[in-house]
Amino acid sequence: ETPGEKDSDEMDTSDDGSVDRISQFPDHVIHHILSHLRNVNDAIRTSVLSKRWRELWYSYSVLIFDERKFAAKIGHEDSSNKGMMFRDYVSNSLLTSNAKNLQIRKLVLHMTSFDLLEDAPCLELWLNIAIYRNIKELDLHVGIKNGECYTLPQTVLSSKTLTGIRLSGCKLGTCNNIMLPYLENFIQNLISCCHSVEDLRIIKCSGLKHLHVSNLIRLKRAEIHHCIQLKKVEISAPNLDTFWYCGKKTSPCKVSLEGCTSLKRLTLEHPQVTRDFCENQFSNFPLLEKLDLSMSNNKSRFIIISNPHLEKFTLKGCKKLGIVLVEAPNLLSFECKGETMPWVEIHPFGLTQAKLSFVPKSEPRVVGYGDKIWIRMKSFIQKFNRERFKLVLYSNKVLFF
Repeated sequence: ETPGEKDSDEMDTSDDGSVDRISQFPDHVIHHILSHLRNVNDAIRTSVLSKRWRELWYSYSVLIFDERKFAAKIGHEDSSNKGMMFRDYVSNSLLTSNAKNLQIRKLVLHMTSFDLLEDAPCLELWLNIAIYRNIKELDLHVGIKNGECYTLPQTVLSSKTLTGIRLSGCKLGTCNNIMLPYLENFIQNLISCCHSVEDLRIIKCSGLKHLHVSNLIRLKRAEIHHCIQLKKVEISAPNLDTFWYCGKKTSPCKVSLEGCTSLKRLTLEHPQVTRDFCENQFSNFPLLEKLDLSMSNNKSRFIIISNPHLEKFTLKGCKKLGIVLVEAPNLLSFECKGETMPWVEIHPFGLTQAKLSFVPKSEPRVVGYGDKIWIRMKSFIQKFNRERFKLVLYSNKVLFF
């Protein structure tokens, strides 16, 4: 149907009689606009714009099913009956979306009372409908009963449209029918099958010793937190934008980001990994804008940072660090936290803001003219342009100027 074939009373108009051109956008354009909003609630609010936006919100299909909220609305009925009503509600909603050929962009499903024998077939049907309708994000929480976890269907892991997944109470089966007995091999196989993944986060994963990630063209963010048995990480992703590694000092690990030339934000919270990067890897990231380093338990006495695009630099846990040399012509922000203040030299000095926060353990309660922290802090502060200078000090001790 062309715009000229529409009746005049079907067109959205403003109070002054002018035509609402935004509401005349094609469906896929409005869906694209909705996809860039921050969250589901913001997308829902667009339904007040006009009748057409309200209808398109329903076809946008972010489906949220939470058994906890569903049970609260029903009231104090029999718990088994409420469970059946919730499952019927989910089934009817997904079957309706499928019958209307609606794309399911995101499915959020929280089941508190999950019986593996009775509920697994229903859940598999729901997931298959979502995959068939080109789901992009899946948030699945299954309440574990008698220690039995739900095995995620292979169709989910092999989806060509899924870009985000969050699981709780589930276990992963094999991908592409490859039977691999070890977690490490399974993780590698899982990653290699998810070609569309953009955000990869591995948190508290026991048993994983070697992580190798490559050929993921769409990967933009990768985070690895507290994988205590991990010994080696190798990531080669040309479009990786953000990387964050966090681990205990007692768990040594080697990290390589070779080929990640698009990296802009880097956070390292591990003494050995931080030391290795300070020695030879920062030059591999020509577009780096934000660098966050934790020096806790790091034995390095000095570090040198050189990067032409670096804009924000944060040092945390400074204890034994004595000298910091930074060559960054675009550096605007610097933050330093720890027990002591290192000697900081920034060339050229163009900072517009800095935050210094120290909690000395061996210094006297009164920090005055003769203290090492104040001498180094004073030298750093004097480099600021006095016409654009703002100083904020946080201290649990008395300061004399």
